[in-house]
Amino acid sequence: MAEDQHASRTIYVEIVTPYGMFFEGPVDMVVITSKDGEIGIMAGHTPMIAALTPGEIRLKNDGNWRGLAATNGYAEIGPELIIIVVNAAEWPEQIDLARAKAALERADKRYHDSRTSAQERNHARHGIERAKARIKVQQKYAASSPHAAGGI
Repeated sequence: MAEDQHASRTIYVEIVTPYGMFFEGPVDMVVITSKDGEIGIMAGHTPMIAALTPGEIRLKNDGNWRGLAATNGYAEIGPELIIIVVNAAEWPEQIDLARAKAALERADKRYHDSRTSAQERNHARHGIERAKARIKVQQKYAASSPHAAGGI
């Protein structure tokens, strides 16, 4: 019985961007993309802070997964609350695939240009990571997403 109670516990998630609250609500599980790889988080998790890299954030609720693309940022994780702060976040249906592919091409070209400074190359590398994350999430979820209107 105690195991069933634990399985039904939720953790509250807030995903914040400079533009405001992107998502907030209770979920069964969150998977974030950190510098050390993916981290799965459920209620009762040990408190920690994780540096996030551009990639997918997955939210699980009632057995259903919903993914979103996010840029770099950080996550403050507690046993009952996760606060994720990122520069940008997008649901798959908000991602313009052609625009993301064009951004990847531009960043890749800038990265490989011999005239690009070290600072510009670093900026281009981040652009490549962001564009790849957006493309991956859009292609993985957008076509089959039953959540085109939003929400989990």
